Amino acid sequence: MAQVKQLMDNWLRHRNVLEELLKLIDDEHLSFKPWDGAFTLGELVLHVVQWNDVFVTLVKTGEFTTPVEMKCQTMEEIRKVVRQFTEKSKATYAKITDEDLEIERVFALSNFKAKGKTFLTMMYDHEIHHKGQLFVYTRMAGVKELPFFRDFK
Repeated sequence: MAQVKQLMDNWLRHRNVLEELLKLIDDEHLSFKPWDGAFTLGELVLHVVQWNDVFVTLVKTGEFTTPVEMKCQTMEEIRKVVRQFTEKSKATYAKITDEDLEIERVFALSNFKAKGKTFLTMMYDHEIHHKGQLFVYTRMAGVKELPFFRDFK
């Protein structure tokens, strides 16, 4: 269980910063996207939290479920959804055992097979990758003071 706790703690250090970043964004920027075909800011946030929950659930249960499309009209709705998914993902993550990390699972979209720990690493990388994009979106929306990219608590 020590390995799982360390993985979860590292993920939460990034998720905490995502939640802090979202406090700095006003409703007017919810639909911002830097190029045609990009996610809007709101869509990108929802993508991160929904797909990361898919990864955690896959590792614990072996079940793969594509997220349901969501629409939020305000940043407060986005923040609420992020909090809800964070709590849901944390609860599932807390049930993962070190043994679950060694079980091979299948990512159904690509038929990619790997051990649970690989999927948790992918989830972690996914969070960091898109959080970096959100930092750029936030800067482009005019926010001057951003949190550090990782929480050290």
